[in-house]
Amino acid sequence: MWEHSMGYRKHSRTLVGVLAAVLVVPACGGGAADGGGNTTNQVKAEANSANSGTAKQGGTITYVLERNILDWNPLGADIGVATQLVADAYDPAPFVTLPDLKTIELNSDLLVSAEQTSTSPQTLVYKINPKAVWNDGTPITSADFDYVWRASDPRVCPKCEAASTMGYDAITSLVGTDDGKTVTVTLSKPFGDWKALFGPILPAHVAKKLGDDGTPEGLAKSFNDGFRYKDSFPDWSGGPFMFKSWVTNQAATLVPNPRWYGKPTTLDSLVFRVITDTTQEVPALQNNEVQIINPDPQVDLLRNVQALSGVKYQLVEGLRKQMILPNMNNPAMQDVALRKALFTAADVQQTIAKTVGQFSEGAKPLRNRIYVPQQPGYKDNLGTLGTGDIAKAKSILSDAGYKVDGDKLVDPKGAPVPTLTMRYIQNNQILKTVCELFAANAKQLGVTVDVQTTDSIGATVTHQPGKDFDLFAMGWIGQTFVSTQYSQAFMTKGGLNFGGYSSAKVDELLTKALGATEESDVAGYLNGVDAQMTEDAYILPLYQVPDLLAYKADLVNVRANGTYFGPPYNAGQWGIGG
Repeated sequence: MWEHSMGYRKHSRTLVGVLAAVLVVPACGGGAADGGGNTTNQVKAEANSANSGTAKQGGTITYVLERNILDWNPLGADIGVATQLVADAYDPAPFVTLPDLKTIELNSDLLVSAEQTSTSPQTLVYKINPKAVWNDGTPITSADFDYVWRASDPRVCPKCEAASTMGYDAITSLVGTDDGKTVTVTLSKPFGDWKALFGPILPAHVAKKLGDDGTPEGLAKSFNDGFRYKDSFPDWSGGPFMFKSWVTNQAATLVPNPRWYGKPTTLDSLVFRVITDTTQEVPALQNNEVQIINPDPQVDLLRNVQALSGVKYQLVEGLRKQMILPNMNNPAMQDVALRKALFTAADVQQTIAKTVGQFSEGAKPLRNRIYVPQQPGYKDNLGTLGTGDIAKAKSILSDAGYKVDGDKLVDPKGAPVPTLTMRYIQNNQILKTVCELFAANAKQLGVTVDVQTTDSIGATVTHQPGKDFDLFAMGWIGQTFVSTQYSQAFMTKGGLNFGGYSSAKVDELLTKALGATEESDVAGYLNGVDAQMTEDAYILPLYQVPDLLAYKADLVNVRANGTYFGPPYNAGQWGIGG
């Protein structure tokens, strides 16, 4: 979301803290030349099985992180993308989203089963693998699920800075039986995205060492400060790897967990190296300093990858989306007719041709704010928005009482429409082009759009002086748990509702979607949300942002995953081919 699927934010610090994990910040684009190159090293295969193979024993794989890690708590409000990518390797969750963007698979290493056994009241039963233990030998039990519940439920811990409270705040009981290996959870109201709960779990016995003494204050201390590991790193693991070392702004080195209870690993070590300068990633791959890179694609970077020998790459569509956000807190953007006309005049196909289409031949307009074409719920709800139909846009304005005086649009009250400020993140050529094309089309309506940069996404979306916007070209990365994610983005006063949008109808539909347990019902409600937002001309989706993954050709089971989990979703299976 605006990059990952976070839940309700209880504090202003919480809101700003998650932006690194929510907002997509694409790398700079290349020039206007065609992005084509040598594609003989491109992997095109079924998403969930691409690059499968048998690994030999031994070796080290180094994966590039594009951001430093400041908070190790994978459930904390300050989580960033990098935190989740490393957590994939050592902190288990009940379910994981696969690369096909629609399959939510049971983590069969951690669990024997996880089922909804009743709908009235909603009851969930998790059966934990009898062999599942933390790296110190402590069994993984219901206590670990209980800790996550308590830390994520504002009724229990109002000061815990959790990324998501959705679903947890509806739990009425959590009972452990069979020596804690069976967990039964009862909720007071239906929660359709129940598979998102307890993702991931945290070790309750470690939490006690970090301050959890059974009081709300102790719980908050363990969660907010303890699991953050500000000056160290986690010394526990319930996954295939465990920490050996961490040097901030340099690298995290993980080694096999000797108590790992799942499918055997083959690597001697897994390194996550921090490289914040995207231009250095391809040279590092070429020199074998790293073996996997996952940068945002651009023309020149892709060409450089294609020119490398001994390297494979995937360029796939993921859950990341590019869009234009209007700020309805500002008077200039509060008229639906003006927003609808601007978004109708915007030519998304032209935008694609001059940006992402230069290196992704399959790029096409995204016609839904919530779903992508690979997901079953996808439906075109945009009507005339994004079509570049200037005549239609002018008709919308004329019908609403707007007039053109010279080359300036005048509103129904006779006042000139003010210059609109449109922002994009600095040093980003792709988003600069997006904004310039939008401004050119708006000019044909008599509206002046002043394109400006911002050096702080957090300051911009929280409307800080000098950083605020009327329109913002930005990105979003989704999850398959769409009801939870988009309720925060579109519900009145939702934690990720950066545009100030409010609709009683949308709030009602989102509430129904959150309580629906059938996928078809959820899709019906959410497409109703999307259709209403078209009527309200709130947010113009542009396109899916392609996901580029490049790796050494001798690696096996490494594959692109354009979801929140990222490529390390199956890091325990990574290896070097025999």
